[in-house]
Amino acid sequence: MREEFKEIGENAGKVWRYLNDKRIEIAIQDLSKKIDLGVIEIAMAVGWLAKEKNITIERKGYLFYVSHAGF
Repeated sequence: MREEFKEIGENAGKVWRYLNDKRIEIAIQDLSKKIDLGVIEIAMAVGWLAKEKNITIERKGYLFYVSHAGF
């Protein structure tokens, strides 16, 4: 696996674990601060997880919120 994809996968794991543990809906910008990843890294991880149907994404105004798919 290419190194870039490995990093995206690892970040997706961090995002998924946070959402699974907290069971909350959170704005991508806030999630970025909580798990100390840049917004770009969060966006790529969220895309990965959304493709796998592991999270849900909802737009509220100008922000995107994510939550665990089982939330």
